[in-house]
Amino acid sequence: MQEPFYVSGFLYNPNSEKLLLIQTEANDDLITLWKMLVGEGNNGEPAEATFQRVINECLNLEVKPKSIFPIYDYFDEAQRKTNYVFYAEVRRSPSFEALQQGTPSWVRFSDISKFPFFANTKQDMVVGERVINLKRRIALNIQ
Repeated sequence: MQEPFYVSGFLYNPNSEKLLLIQTEANDDLITLWKMLVGEGNNGEPAEATFQRVINECLNLEVKPKSIFPIYDYFDEAQRKTNYVFYAEVRRSPSFEALQQGTPSWVRFSDISKFPFFANTKQDMVVGERVINLKRRIALNIQ
């Protein structure tokens, strides 16, 4: 039997160098927090397929498996589950309607240092940016 897990991640447009994050509604302290797309894994479903499904369910956007890239994974003590973190490359930056979880917004990596995030999300973003930068350097054959 497969261990319980969840996925999180973001869309990334390499042309605009922007990523899609979710801005939540203000809480009692009038603070809006930022987060990535998140979803629970179904029994027997591979993590990559779960992320593809989450994108489709949340944003009504079809993303091909070849456009989904792993960032890393770790055991989340608070959730008591493994979190598989991904990003999906898209070639355009469509606007999205507000979601139940918040408002999707396209932002630059340079802007995320200003945002308050849910637990672990900021670290996931830092690692995600490093993975994307490494992929770009490899593609350009830069050391």
